Amino acid sequence: SSLSPYARSSPLLVAQAQQGGALANRLRGGSGFVEKHTGITFPETVKAGSKLLKFIGAGERKKAILGPVAVNVYAVGMYVDSDAAKAAAPKDEKSANKALLEGSYPKALKIVMARTVGAEKIGNALAESLEPRVKGTDAPLDAFKSFFGSMSKLETNNEIDFIQMGSDLQVSALGQKKTFSSAPLCKAMFDIYLGESPVSVHAKESMVAGLLKMCGK
Repeated sequence: SSLSPYARSSPLLVAQAQQGGALANRLRGGSGFVEKHTGITFPETVKAGSKLLKFIGAGERKKAILGPVAVNVYAVGMYVDSDAAKAAAPKDEKSANKALLEGSYPKALKIVMARTVGAEKIGNALAESLEPRVKGTDAPLDAFKSFFGSMSKLETNNEIDFIQMGSDLQVSALGQKKTFSSAPLCKAMFDIYLGESPVSVHAKESMVAGLLKMCGK
C-alpha cells in the first residue's frame, strides 16, 4: 500500500488518502481551500517576508457550551515554506509531525473566526494553552495577552496570523501587528495544534496529511 503508517492506522486519513483530502477541499479554479466543519475558506498562500508559504491543512476549534453541545469558535490553517518543509524529508506521520512542530523555517498559522468573540477572550484562551508549554522560559506571555487586550472583538471571518521566521513570531489581527522574539513562544504556538494534546485533532491530522501529500507520500 502507498499509504503512510499513520494513514493506515487512522480511518480519517485513509479516507483523505482515498478521496484526495476531505478536511480541506480545494475550490474550483484553485482559489483556496474550504475547511469542511466550518465552511471557512483559506487562501492557497500566505506571505512571510519575501516568501510565499503554501497551505497544507486546516481544522476546526470547538468550544463546549453545555454538556455535549459544542460550537465552532474558529478554523485554523497552516502554511509552510514548501522547499524547506520538503527538505526535512518526512516519511511518515511521526517524522512529518516533527518537521512541522520543530522546524524553524518560515511557517504560519491562520485563524479565521467562525463566530464573534471578544479579542481579549481569544488572547487569554491562547495564553492559557501557551502557559504550560512555556513554563520555565522567558516567553513574553503578558505582552502576548496585552496585544489582544488592546482590541475590542474579533468578528466572524476576522483573521489572526501567526508567522514564524526563525525565533520571531509575528502576530497580526485587525490591522495591528507585533513581533515577539522568543523561540519558546514560537514552538509553543505550534505545539497547541501539533503537540501530543492538540486543541483540534482534525487540524493536526489534516496538517500532517497535507505535508506528506506535499512530499509525495
